[in-house]
Amino acid sequence: MRNVFFCVFALTTLLMGVASAAAGRPDFTGVWARDPFPEDDDEPAPGGEPAMKEPYAGQYKAFLSRRKAADKRGAPLVDDSTKCLPEGMPTIMGAVYPIEIMQNPQKIVVLAELFTQTRRIFLNEKMPPLDELVPSYNGYSIGRWDGEVLVVETRGVRDDVRFAPWGFPHSREMKITERFRLTAPGFLEDRIVIEDPPVLARPYVFSFTYKMDPAYKIMEYFCDNNRNRVEADGSVSLHVTPD
Repeated sequence: MRNVFFCVFALTTLLMGVASAAAGRPDFTGVWARDPFPEDDDEPAPGGEPAMKEPYAGQYKAFLSRRKAADKRGAPLVDDSTKCLPEGMPTIMGAVYPIEIMQNPQKIVVLAELFTQTRRIFLNEKMPPLDELVPSYNGYSIGRWDGEVLVVETRGVRDDVRFAPWGFPHSREMKITERFRLTAPGFLEDRIVIEDPPVLARPYVFSFTYKMDPAYKIMEYFCDNNRNRVEADGSVSLHVTPD
């Protein structure tokens, strides 16, 4: 019985792949690493600083001042990464560690190695009304094919999720639109447009680019070996436990 199950599963997978190829749709399946990868921890935001409305612009400026002062004291502010929380959208697509894409005609799954995160993009569905979406780190994503381009809309990202490492705020109304396309064999582009009328004076536009890395294996990454200690004043220090 087990052999029959696996034979049926393999045949189904093969037929879905054939159907996708027959429809002329590209296959994004594989492990992808940012290219070029930002080597500087203080890299500028990919689209520059967004044009924010008040009071968000003032709040963000005050946050930058607090962060700069904390860094100068040698006691960086606690962020979601320090707390080992999921990155959320759109940060997960920044691929601090490589991401793996798995694809079939019903959905596309993005597996991020960092924090063992999972993002699902449901194909050919309608976006539910915003008030029916349960806020989540990655939000709810639906996708459709526009020729060889995958167009993805994401809504319902929790409003406490920040675009790291820059810390940009957003509202419940944020909508993220992505356009994925292969720019050359083994190269993928994700062009991202963020619309958020309560926060942004105009859409925020940028791109992430990736190179396929067939030799890399995505591994489990959890924070049980994290050595960062959060102090009473909210600062972070490195806590080393003897081996």
